[in-house]
Amino acid sequence: MDAYRSFDERYHDETQRKHMIHVVYIIPTLNFGGAERLVADLVNNCDKTKFRFSVIVLFDQNSLEKEITGAPIYVVPKKGKLSFHLREDLREKLKELKPDIVHTHLFGADLWGRLAARDLSLPVVTTEHNLNYSYGLFRTLVRKLMKNYSQQYVACSQAVADYMSQTYGIGQDKIVVIKNGIVLKKFVIPEPTWQEPLRFAMIGRLTQQKGQGIVLSVLANLKHLPWQLDVIGQGENYKFLRQMCAQFGLDERVNFLSPENNVAKILSQAQVVLTPSLWEGLGVVAMEAMVAGRLIVASNTGGLKEIIQDKKTGLLIEPGNVGEWTKALSAIINNPEMCKPIALAGQNFARDNFGLEKTIEQYQKVYQIFAPASSMLKREKTV
Repeated sequence: MDAYRSFDERYHDETQRKHMIHVVYIIPTLNFGGAERLVADLVNNCDKTKFRFSVIVLFDQNSLEKEITGAPIYVVPKKGKLSFHLREDLREKLKELKPDIVHTHLFGADLWGRLAARDLSLPVVTTEHNLNYSYGLFRTLVRKLMKNYSQQYVACSQAVADYMSQTYGIGQDKIVVIKNGIVLKKFVIPEPTWQEPLRFAMIGRLTQQKGQGIVLSVLANLKHLPWQLDVIGQGENYKFLRQMCAQFGLDERVNFLSPENNVAKILSQAQVVLTPSLWEGLGVVAMEAMVAGRLIVASNTGGLKEIIQDKKTGLLIEPGNVGEWTKALSAIINNPEMCKPIALAGQNFARDNFGLEKTIEQYQKVYQIFAPASSMLKREKTV
């Protein structure tokens, strides 16, 4: 059909395209996760008359690819553990794409993507998604040494901003806090039915950070009470958690499910969502659960305590404290009616404060600040 469009129409589209800010995201994969979801939401919801996007991934593992509309996705493969080739490969891809801004996410993309962008004098925005307590000395040192390789840092919570400043020496003047937002309409689901057996859900990567083993230890002591648990996620702790269930005799009451795009479907089957993280940058799953009207019980840590008011919009428990988690879950199972007003208050708060629109607006402002210098640089190089 494009061949039959008038010259004026095609000229207008091409002219508009040249004046749009071109943002290239670099991220290891587009699998399920908070960083990956943010990229998909930004691509799909930013103003298409002002911005256009491309996405570069380092691995061909892209469960969210089919959700992204209007942005080409390129695989620049990471080969081997050290991956020294990535700097050159990414540089060549960026030369081809001619972005105004490079936006990097997560360690591998932050490292090699920023080096490639620096080679081409392209401005970089870097979003930090977590409190990186699990990083070893090497990764922490790399972060410190490259602190000036990004023109702008975005932290998903104030806790993450403080961590970046204290751990990597990044000035607070270079960090802006933009919380991830939620597409509210995705989580319009029926209200939970507070009846036996109460159904819990834990959603997230199966890693030490997420603390799923704490909940299994707690529920092993509550086998006399009516409950079911769905564990949704993948990760290196999968076998360990399955072994815990077998050891505690929980196999018939704990279901392990693979992650899927439709988080609302998962939430519709639960009344209570548990986030027992030992540390957490923000807690997107907790935000989604609140929007969906589910009671959120979470660790009192990091960004979680910025989005949940204890005993008002959810329950906050000290991370790793088996005694406190046991007391809280026992009370919930024995008296599910207590959950209703807290879950409703959490839902009202989430609907008023967690919408994606504010996130989009703030990121667009960041892009617009850095785009003019980049565009001028690109024009000069073309000349």
